[in-house]
Amino acid sequence: MQALVSFGASGPSTPSRRPARSARLILPVLLTSSGLAEGWAPSRPSLSSASSRSPSCVLASSSKRSLNEVREQSFERSWVHESWSRVQAALASCVILGTVAMGLPAGAEDELAAMANGEFKPDLVSSECFATSCKTVTKACVDNADCKKGLLCTARCLGDSGCITGCFARFGNEVLNDLLQCSIEDYKCINIAIIPPGAQPPDEVPSAPKELASTFDPKAMDGEWYKVLGWNRQYDCFDCQKNTFQTAASGETATMDVDFAMAAKRSGREETSNQQRMREEIVFDKESFVSASGETKKSKRTAHTEGRMFGLTFWENWYVLGENKPTEPPFKLVYYTGKTLQNTYSGAFVYSRSPELPAEAMPSVYKLAREAGMDPTKFCRIRNACFLESPRDADASDAVEAMALSVASSGGGRGSLANEDARRFTTSIDAPLQLKAKALWYDVLDYIEDPHDAAKWMFNQQVKMEWPSDVLRQTADEKGSLASAGMQAGMTLSGR
Repeated sequence: MQALVSFGASGPSTPSRRPARSARLILPVLLTSSGLAEGWAPSRPSLSSASSRSPSCVLASSSKRSLNEVREQSFERSWVHESWSRVQAALASCVILGTVAMGLPAGAEDELAAMANGEFKPDLVSSECFATSCKTVTKACVDNADCKKGLLCTARCLGDSGCITGCFARFGNEVLNDLLQCSIEDYKCINIAIIPPGAQPPDEVPSAPKELASTFDPKAMDGEWYKVLGWNRQYDCFDCQKNTFQTAASGETATMDVDFAMAAKRSGREETSNQQRMREEIVFDKESFVSASGETKKSKRTAHTEGRMFGLTFWENWYVLGENKPTEPPFKLVYYTGKTLQNTYSGAFVYSRSPELPAEAMPSVYKLAREAGMDPTKFCRIRNACFLESPRDADASDAVEAMALSVASSGGGRGSLANEDARRFTTSIDAPLQLKAKALWYDVLDYIEDPHDAAKWMFNQQVKMEWPSDVLRQTADEKGSLASAGMQAGMTLSGR
């Protein structure tokens, strides 16, 4: 994670280099097993080049088949179609290479490296699978500008998880998600899953950092909750986070619609927001369970969930560590551990019924976080200003947007061209020449921009939680009182 302002518990202060080893290991495997070794090769970064950390997939000059040879030999269209399918598969391999390395812990990377044993392993990738089972989604990605940009962007990240998150913020869409889901999970075109799928059995769940909230009622989760504070910079600190629960009448399960936004800024353009929506299915655990050995045990978690993000399935254990007192505004402090087929992770967040954490709840939240072993000053304050916009402001914004699009579609004038984002305009022959040129220039910028720098910008938009002085002072007073009490107890014991 790019932590120029380092305050995340799980976010390293410099980009992780360990996953890069897996990336360099797997890329030749993917290309070789896809039948592309003779026509495609990973470019070797120059140690003296400033861009040495950003290799891409390039057409190798030593290819055994040149375009002239193909023309001279007059191969049938079927060969050309097969070759293009292989090119598409290579592009798909680039993004999947980067994505599966996202957030790999040390143990996971070692297992992934062990699978390849330091050698090319063509059996990890099925070129036939890309050409058949995932043919449609691969072609759709190649035909989609942002999906192609996302592919190359993630490949240049060399496994840096923060950099990859930045690529999804700028270029992520459903086309890219479909490719990942098809090739990794649905058909295992790239079979590098190192963690078994499914929720963890209750007796294998990690322990909570503190005692679970005894007063928690699953039915109280029904309706809208806002995430207002986050702990893990990579997962918890996105903008405009709202979770809408639909709890079953039994209180045993719930469906949760998840809304969030990822700040994005493409080179040469203004900041934008990539809106995301997904759905999670939640099962609330009972207070106790019967283990495989027949022993009745107390549940370690509050609930477990399943969802899909960026095309990949995740499973999480939720622990409600605390909630509001009857006299306080509603809030929940939730800690979680999770996994995908490729990695494990953890984090924490605070729910509130309002887009911002009420001041009346801050002392309790601060105290609960400390009791859980988390430094409250390391939390981010989630930017939920989007929910505070008045309906009138929103209508005005929509009207301006519609007017701008109308002007653009009619060709516009010189004045409108300077303020419009050329990504909205087509490069077809019907578009004004100036707009086509600007759109082409923006495409060039998207391809050459250093994804690490773009990711740094995104994470720098996160806001550190600033606790009021009275909350900090109250905590300091409580610590002083506890220390004094402990000292007094020690003197009493020594006197005896």
